[in-house]
Amino acid sequence: MSRLLNILISIYVLASLSCASKPPVSPPPISLPAPVTKPEGIYHTVEKSETLWRICKTYKVNMQEVAELNNIKNPSLIRVGDKIFIPGAKQQLQVKSTPPDIGEAPEIILSKGMFIWPVKGKIVKQFGMNNGFKNDGIDIAASAGSKVVAAYSGKVVFASELKGYGNTIIIQHNDKYATVYANNKSILVKKGAVVKTGQLISRAGNSSGVTTTIPHLHFQIREQNQPRNPLFYLP
Repeated sequence: MSRLLNILISIYVLASLSCASKPPVSPPPISLPAPVTKPEGIYHTVEKSETLWRICKTYKVNMQEVAELNNIKNPSLIRVGDKIFIPGAKQQLQVKSTPPDIGEAPEIILSKGMFIWPVKGKIVKQFGMNNGFKNDGIDIAASAGSKVVAAYSGKVVFASELKGYGNTIIIQHNDKYATVYANNKSILVKKGAVVKTGQLISRAGNSSGVTTTIPHLHFQIREQNQPRNPLFYLP
């Protein structure tokens, strides 16, 4: 696994638009470690009167990141006994149950519909934590040869085989977001191509060498090169 973590690709793409007063903006390099990693952190067991906001404040972690990592779309639905993965934490801390002041607790941001589904199928692996391992995207079951489309308009900045990912496409959408489509049976676009939302870019299959025999698409959404939970962005 450590060997896979050291396999990085760095792609620099200049923004296509510029103005006289400002030079073109370069997005950050896109670095892809192994699709599944084992991050540092602990599982916090929710106790009576604890809220997600108070838990995150106690551990000094970003609530949006924790919510996406644990697939929590509605913080009010967490229950006593739930286990919430806290990235970077070393031990469970005692959380003060004092309710937050009005306007103190931020809301979870859902950007539903910002991207479209790249392929139709059942999610066979969620984003985030599973038995101590973190999946940087979602795995969508799809019959071999199924159409895979661009989740949003952008420029293809990578279209080739990548160890750990198989046949992979990366689309840069602007200076902030990029999407990753991996484990494809075949790639139908070339690096440098400009694609539109819903345009056919590949065929689903199995090419990453993973142990599962179920054909699927591994799909990631990245913001400033940080993996985000696709279910917070898809319709």
